[in-house]
Amino acid sequence: MRLRALRLTAALLLLALAAAPAWALTVQGRVLDAQGRPLAGAYVSDGVGVVRSGPDGTFSLASEAGRVVALTAPPGHGDGPHWWWPVEQAAQKGEFHLSAGRTHSPNRLPLAVLSDPHLYDAQAAPAWSGKLDPTVPMRAWQSAAKQIGSLSPAIVLALGDLAMNADRGKPPYARAQMTLARRAAAMLPAPWRACPGNHDVRYAEGGVDYSLWREFLGPLRSLSFVGPVAVVLLDNTGLSTRPNGKPRPCGILPEQALAWLKSVLALLPPDTPLLVGSHYPLASPLVGVNPLRKGSLVKAPGPTGLGLCNVDQNGVQAMTLLATRPLVGLVSGHLHAYNRTVLYGRDVLLRLWGAPALCGRWWQGDMDYGPVSFPPAYLRGELTRGERDWSLELSQVVIQPPPQPR
Repeated sequence: MRLRALRLTAALLLLALAAAPAWALTVQGRVLDAQGRPLAGAYVSDGVGVVRSGPDGTFSLASEAGRVVALTAPPGHGDGPHWWWPVEQAAQKGEFHLSAGRTHSPNRLPLAVLSDPHLYDAQAAPAWSGKLDPTVPMRAWQSAAKQIGSLSPAIVLALGDLAMNADRGKPPYARAQMTLARRAAAMLPAPWRACPGNHDVRYAEGGVDYSLWREFLGPLRSLSFVGPVAVVLLDNTGLSTRPNGKPRPCGILPEQALAWLKSVLALLPPDTPLLVGSHYPLASPLVGVNPLRKGSLVKAPGPTGLGLCNVDQNGVQAMTLLATRPLVGLVSGHLHAYNRTVLYGRDVLLRLWGAPALCGRWWQGDMDYGPVSFPPAYLRGELTRGERDWSLELSQVVIQPPPQPR
């Protein structure tokens, strides 16, 4: 009888172990300010769950191996020497240190937005790069990063496609481009935040592989603060299907990102101004809206709206979550075309910005808009406090191609 009971206990234990993933991890510890004091109100996230530190600075976050843990300083505090870690490292830290916040005018906060530099060098150049000197992309990036640094921005946003085409070729080729992307990001003035583009990820087995992005550039989605304004970057690289059945990269906010956004909004005070960025636009005047309205001139086969692959197919769900919040603006990349739009709704005014491509046509990275062309550029601007709310203004800064070495 005793042996039977032992066997039953062992069987139940094995079932429990099988039901609980062996890779589950808990990240817990204390967040400390620049003076080493416990700090309440810091946000800790692994891109799936998000929690805030309590009055004594402590927090606990259930996570899994393979994720990335990011620490968001609350308004008035700055990032520490690091702000993200692989979850396996974060689970061992115990204490998470922040730095003093940077000093800016409380009513005018400078920032910069850049996108689509499509970087490569001689070690990871596409076969079609032709006669272009392979040092040009990084030299152009360095020039832009230096200009941006002179602005002393409160934040720099990099909206994807840092790599030329790490989505293609063999793994060593992709790793070389992502190594270059990490080196390029380190040239930007801190703090900077980035989200992946369709050329920064790999596509395999009908899905998107983010492992290289996580390894080299950290979180897929992030929350940060510029003064009282919450800056949310979202990942929306996905896969759709062409009419011939072959896969096609497409803008799709994954359900996990939508759930994370909902969790973040639940923790933020309702009156927090929001600036939201992504690679594929959540909405854009250049590529229409999704889902298609009855009578639309654009016809898109399939349930995911393939004809609108350059706009986020789940943008409506994201905008529904954001609709009741004070939204300063949406910024995006991917289209390689500087554009700005103001949409006047019944109860809201929505501002959209599309960032130009930093690569331009110098290294064949620009899209073909017929007679319309867009110079290589980045965006600079300010978040400004008005009498009732915050507003954003951005304008493009054209950069000149670096001279070819003699």
